[in-house]
Amino acid sequence: MISRAAIRAARPGDSIMQKELLTPAAILLGSVFIAAGLYFGLQRAAPPAALPPASAEAAAASAKAPPASEAPAPSPAPRAAATGAAAASPDELAGASPGELYKRVAADAMKALEARRPLFVKQCWEPSLKKSPTPARARYLFNMTFDASGKEIARGISEVRGMDRPDAAQCLRMIPLGIAVPPPGARVAVEVEMTLP
Repeated sequence: MISRAAIRAARPGDSIMQKELLTPAAILLGSVFIAAGLYFGLQRAAPPAALPPASAEAAAASAKAPPASEAPAPSPAPRAAATGAAAASPDELAGASPGELYKRVAADAMKALEARRPLFVKQCWEPSLKKSPTPARARYLFNMTFDASGKEIARGISEVRGMDRPDAAQCLRMIPLGIAVPPPGARVAVEVEMTLP
């Protein structure tokens, strides 16, 4: 027969053993729940194509390759066209294809970036050049989204591999939004390339 002292002596060791087994069991059980959630979450049908993009990156992707059957929404108010001499009239916007609108806004965005080149060079390029002389030039891709009035509402800046200066790119990213283009009459996302200096 087992004595009571032997039973009492075995209990503290049993609780330690139970604690040692509870942690891996809890981790395993949590992993099963996460895996099941991912599996069932991925089984869900894709959202309908008619919904607007949820992020600026998705908007940029949709504006880069617009479907041929989809036309941009015409300007709801003629006042948007009257704000600048280079702006298109509502009739021109209604007849513009998505590709034409993209090209026009991309050209306007490039002009606006070129106007800011002295600021970019002075504020970001020159301090980077002082730290390291190479590479002598750097290329950046500006992903920009403009609202119907031509105001910049989102911007992302990527570096081109082999021609990159991470410190200058980070400085460019810190410059506040504020670029404006002639009102396109619809939200448009474009990608333009700029080489510094």
